[in-house]
Amino acid sequence: MNISLIDRVNKENLREVLHCIEGLRHGWWNYEELEKRADYIKGLFTEYGYIVEEQVFEFSHRLYRNIIATLKGTGSKKEWLLIGAHYDASHGSPGADDNASGVAVMMEVARIIKDLPVAEGIKFVAFSLEEPQPQTWNFLIGSKYFVNDMKKKGFKYRAIILESIGYINKAKGSQLLPPFIKGPDTGDFLAIISNRRSIPLMKSFEEAVERNVPSLKVVSRVVPLNGYLILESRFSDHSPFWDKGFQALMLTDTAMFRNPHYHRVSDTSEKLDLDFMTDVTRAVISLCLLQHA
Repeated sequence: MNISLIDRVNKENLREVLHCIEGLRHGWWNYEELEKRADYIKGLFTEYGYIVEEQVFEFSHRLYRNIIATLKGTGSKKEWLLIGAHYDASHGSPGADDNASGVAVMMEVARIIKDLPVAEGIKFVAFSLEEPQPQTWNFLIGSKYFVNDMKKKGFKYRAIILESIGYINKAKGSQLLPPFIKGPDTGDFLAIISNRRSIPLMKSFEEAVERNVPSLKVVSRVVPLNGYLILESRFSDHSPFWDKGFQALMLTDTAMFRNPHYHRVSDTSEKLDLDFMTDVTRAVISLCLLQHA
């Protein structure tokens, strides 16, 4: 494994993408701003040398885009390791942690591995409309459309979903937990959320961290019944993959269980920890290399 690659993670790149994605960009209330973010992500993937395809879908008489990046086109393989993050934000929030942080890490992974053979088997997806919209009780609209469409076309996935991965708090008592879940009470770890089917992928990620990013604290949890007993464990784009039988992990700082700025106007980038995001980026790169070894 080429360990030196993980040392190429650049904090300034993470910071730049954070700043470019951050800002009001709710799918309905800030449609034009959301479209600008889609164009930015598309442009950056293109700059890195990827083939970029748009998966366009309609919601409430408007068109939205999932941005898909691969080295040789989405049809070049049937089985993929997918790395994804949603680029929209909740209504009224600039959404730095949720989820500019996930987009920033995804883009830095894409930049670093772009010249490696392993990249040919990785599909990067920036999902739209993860957040709730005023016309429906449904959410995860973009990822549900993606998974349903791709399953019909015969594609298979193991997915890593990056969801709110920039906020830590090293004070004791800073970490809350869902009912009946035991874990640390200090909010300085990355949570790995898996269902039972995804345990092999979870074990691979744990191995990648242990081997190459020992500074990153991780806490893994396997939720039963695809998370329906702990509904908060389904609040991101991994759950449509679970529902269609694919392995998927959510990597998260636990969002509302740690970050007091979750879905608030105060969710801004200066509150995020770039060292933590750097370690998360290194861990995802390590997983990509481990899966290719």
